[in-house]
Amino acid sequence: MIADNMSINGDSNNDQLTADEIALYDRQIRLWGITTQLRLRTTKILIINFKGIGTEIVKNLVLGGINTIEILDDSIIKPEDFTCQFFLPNNDEIIGELKLPHVVDNIRELNNRVNLNINTQTLYDMKDDYFKKFDLIIGTELNKKDMIYINEISRNLNIPLYLSGTHGMFGYIITDLIKHESTKEQNIGNVKRIIGTKLSLHKTISQIEKISGEDEKELVTITDEFSPIKTIFNSKKLKDQLTKRQFKRISPSFPIIFALLDIEKPENVEDDVSIELLKKKTLEVCKDLEIPPELITDDYFQLLSRQAFTEFAPVTAILGGALSQDVIQFLSKKESPINNVLILDSVKSEMPIYQL
Repeated sequence: MIADNMSINGDSNNDQLTADEIALYDRQIRLWGITTQLRLRTTKILIINFKGIGTEIVKNLVLGGINTIEILDDSIIKPEDFTCQFFLPNNDEIIGELKLPHVVDNIRELNNRVNLNINTQTLYDMKDDYFKKFDLIIGTELNKKDMIYINEISRNLNIPLYLSGTHGMFGYIITDLIKHESTKEQNIGNVKRIIGTKLSLHKTISQIEKISGEDEKELVTITDEFSPIKTIFNSKKLKDQLTKRQFKRISPSFPIIFALLDIEKPENVEDDVSIELLKKKTLEVCKDLEIPPELITDDYFQLLSRQAFTEFAPVTAILGGALSQDVIQFLSKKESPINNVLILDSVKSEMPIYQL
């Protein structure tokens, strides 16, 4: 578990920041505070798969000063990997070789204080005991079956889980962080806050404390509860939390992205996905989530069938940055993290969050 109470002095200790670390991380300590930096300092994270978005997440968390990152990826290097995966050496001769051994040195150059481990086995090679050493798991570019599989493990071990991936100009973040409490100082308004008040489907005010010497502020604790991934894919809760106007503005990419998670990736990622198959799978998603299929326009089917499994560097940077920032927010316990589906629609320049 992540420690909450830690001290700081000049000695080297797992529960303390050294003077050198304080100097190194000075700017971000000013941004999110010493307590959060200490939590980063003791957190061990597993990254599953190392493509464009995994590259961005690793970069951000290594620079942030995470304690340990282990990357689990058995893939070999392909020509398209050079478009977004900037830790790879610019050398065509390494095509066809295992990817991870070629990125280690460049990652370590960012911050040699971070413990970096690589594992070139497959997700299904790993026994449940393997995952116990991690405080957080981030799965990238997984299909629906793999998402449910790793979530069953993470739930059984009480390990928070982030999932993310991109589809050309579109992408997603899905979270099952199980349960999370965040406490923030807030102004006392005209309407009295009441413990037990539901702020949304999964968010509840769980505690209110007076601040000594403050008449206009109070400490408010919000509890976020999360749905298992399998439940998210079959949730009927969407229409209950959105107004009719909001419901009509749901990004057409949302159900199509969920449909793509259930479609096998072609050998050549630049190949189009059959529009007929994509429409069939999307209609199934609309039925499962009770989304009116008429909200899905043909131009989105065309776009996502062509971009289905391609990577676009600006999109991986945006999503990788958003997920990394949310991990830090999750560890800080000052703000509610993403709960539980974020969709990036670059056509509309939107990143709405839906609770399922």
